Amino acid sequence: MRITKLLIISLFLFQSWPSFAFNAANPYWLNLKPKLIKYLNKNINASEYKYEIVGPAKEMETFLGNRPEANVQFERLALDSPSSRKSIIAVAYDDTGKKIDSLVINIDVWVYRNVYMLRHNLSAHDEIQQDNVYEANIPIRQMDEKLYYHGNVKQKVATTNIAAGTPLKVNHIRHEKLIQIGDMIKIKSGSQFISLEFMCKAMTSGDIGDTITVNCQEMQNKTMKASITGEGTAKLI
Repeated sequence: MRITKLLIISLFLFQSWPSFAFNAANPYWLNLKPKLIKYLNKNINASEYKYEIVGPAKEMETFLGNRPEANVQFERLALDSPSSRKSIIAVAYDDTGKKIDSLVINIDVWVYRNVYMLRHNLSAHDEIQQDNVYEANIPIRQMDEKLYYHGNVKQKVATTNIAAGTPLKVNHIRHEKLIQIGDMIKIKSGSQFISLEFMCKAMTSGDIGDTITVNCQEMQNKTMKASITGEGTAKLI
């Protein structure tokens, strides 16, 4: 019974133990941060990368003590790693080159890439018009590059509501519409007892159930409306 109680108490203490929260006002950090910023600004091309300093990987109890004049060098910043969270090591040396202290610091780094953006809001199932799309250079996570859509937007359809200024991602766009502008499709006219079929050109694009405009050279009224019933087929309405 005593062991069970001890286990319960230990579990409670573990669950209620405060998680690590870096203190940005730490005096040792306030002394180190300007040196880090100077290094990053010198070594990171601002036109290619955007960075944000997160802070030390663990709370600083000390760093260099009372030796702020020590030579601090920064090492192992790998900008080509796929994750946006990078680590850099601050290493301090004395006048003889002897290592005094070291500290791991986390930095969030994004790369600038050209992506497609919307000029105006778009509702789900709406067709994306070319003039509603423009290209912009924005910072993104390297590991997310394949999530952004870079193909032809002609006759593509939005899968969800998309706000203006939103970068287009692959999951925002679905396949081309079932019938596209210029397709020759089979048009049915009449009742279930008497049915006529004509080959007509689609003047607008759409999916099953959508109403499109068709041009039928074999009919008296060349331009008519039809409801799409399947792949390559529609019915006059």
